[in-house]
Amino acid sequence: MMENKFTGMAAGLVEVAELDALSDEQLVDLAKSGNLDAEEYLIRKYKELVRKKSQFYFIIGADGDDVMQEGMIGLFKAIHSFDPEGGAAFRTFADLCINRQILTAIRTASRRKHEPL
Repeated sequence: MMENKFTGMAAGLVEVAELDALSDEQLVDLAKSGNLDAEEYLIRKYKELVRKKSQFYFIIGADGDDVMQEGMIGLFKAIHSFDPEGGAAFRTFADLCINRQILTAIRTASRRKHEPL
């Protein structure tokens, strides 16, 4: 199993109490190194943020859950593309990725590509 530079935890099962003690940036690093527990912990931690953001939007012809799903995709992308050298905290970056994913889905659904000119 892969060792992590922050905690020495293997990439396998990790106790929730151990994950609680880590910063979001450390959890992202663990998730990027293949620790599914850290990834799931971050997804559960930020699910409420996604839910709150998604309730302000709607996609034409879709369910409300579709907006939530797009937000979760944005969160997943944030976890896997976060760069701590960028100068922003993970929560700020995740917030931005969630918003962008939802807005992109709305724009895509609103396109009128099948209507006659």
